[in-house]
Amino acid sequence: MTLGQQDFSDVGILIGCALRPKQRPGADSDYRTLLGRYREDAEFHNAVNSVLDGLDLQVLSAGELGLVLGARRESVFAYRLTDLPNVGTVPHRLLVGLISAAIAAYVFPTPADFDDDRVRWVSVDEIERFVRDACDRLKRAPEPQTPEDVSFEEAWRTYDRLSPGYKADRGKGQGRRSAASSTYWVANVLNWMVDQGLARLTPNRGPETFQLLERFRIQVGELAGNATYELLAARRRGDHTPVVGT
Repeated sequence: MTLGQQDFSDVGILIGCALRPKQRPGADSDYRTLLGRYREDAEFHNAVNSVLDGLDLQVLSAGELGLVLGARRESVFAYRLTDLPNVGTVPHRLLVGLISAAIAAYVFPTPADFDDDRVRWVSVDEIERFVRDACDRLKRAPEPQTPEDVSFEEAWRTYDRLSPGYKADRGKGQGRRSAASSTYWVANVLNWMVDQGLARLTPNRGPETFQLLERFRIQVGELAGNATYELLAARRRGDHTPVVGT
């Protein structure tokens, strides 16, 4: 069978659904039908993958969550640190990168954890303490040797200078967390993950506690090999041997 105009229109509809991270096939009959066709119709499957490849995207999973996509670095659909609110400077971007890797390392410290689909929760305070402890240990680490080490060191030293409990003492934000607080940045990243369909706020589990969704597990599996993730994962496992730049 050769695909026709309507088939390629369906390819576009399915990809459009996949690019809306909060859209689920269980709540959308058209999405569910096209997802089923993607699984069962080899020609349609290949057409979808070919279009995605041209967009520098790839399918990571095609299950109950829908079509979960991963983006190559050069893709226009790749996450950008500047997509997060209030991330306008290099130190801010370094903080967001450090915290994002820390969340992944905290809940998935070993390669086997990426294959474990049990539900995981994290709170702002847990991640803050985890990164704070890593900073304390890194103060005793050797001086940086490579450009990658320099960026990582700048990130954790920037974090280390922040106060977890600092709140603005003047202006409209008086009494609230400010960008001078580490918990402000941790909460900023976790709330952004909610917007991306990677987490959901679960206040019944405790203050500022988030459930990490299956889509997050699938996507952060690609972090394996990222030097910052590897170092923080080693801290989480109790292995304190520095690995950045090795």
